[in-house]
Amino acid sequence: MKLKVFDGCTEFGSEVQAFIDRGHDVTTCGIEGNVTIKSDIRKYFPHEDEYYDFMWFSPPCTEFSIAGNRWRGSCKYNMCDMSIVEACFRLVNTCKPKYWIIENPSRGLSQKIGDPTITILYSDFGYIAKKPTDLWGKIPMKFLRYKTPTDKSKLLKNFQYMHSLPGMTMTQTRSIIPYNLGLALCIVIENEILGIPLPTSKQKDFDKYI
Repeated sequence: MKLKVFDGCTEFGSEVQAFIDRGHDVTTCGIEGNVTIKSDIRKYFPHEDEYYDFMWFSPPCTEFSIAGNRWRGSCKYNMCDMSIVEACFRLVNTCKPKYWIIENPSRGLSQKIGDPTITILYSDFGYIAKKPTDLWGKIPMKFLRYKTPTDKSKLLKNFQYMHSLPGMTMTQTRSIIPYNLGLALCIVIENEILGIPLPTSKQKDFDKYI
């Protein structure tokens, strides 16, 4: 059996690459890159019977990032366009996935839609910097068992993916989501929905997946 996965607002697909590598049915939607559905997510309306086991959304974060808007009272922050975020929630309400996540840099979008379900550090999943990140949604929290400390061996898969994408700008590089985060989510959702056993001894067994 395969999981049905939807990746919205995507460009590079790093967040779902582990699902692809493990043979699942992944649909990607975005306006750039090698995507299944080339569309602005605001203009994409799935059928009412369209279903996914897991949906991931990464709305463009420039307007919401505290790093890019040091003062929350800035005109740019207060006038940010929420239409993409609203479209993400619309798709969740239509498709009713078992699990779903909306991701954005910490402390920005939360001022508009409320506190996140959880805040994580991307460095816990192989990213080169800490990068605090907020996640909203229905999240399989067991994924937190499978953090991968940032050292050279654990960074390898993430960097292999990043370096396979030519001509990336610094902003695009920062937007890459750690492969190991997607992998941790994948193996936990496989367990919850397909009954595939989890790695038995946490870190030791998880390492063989990387």
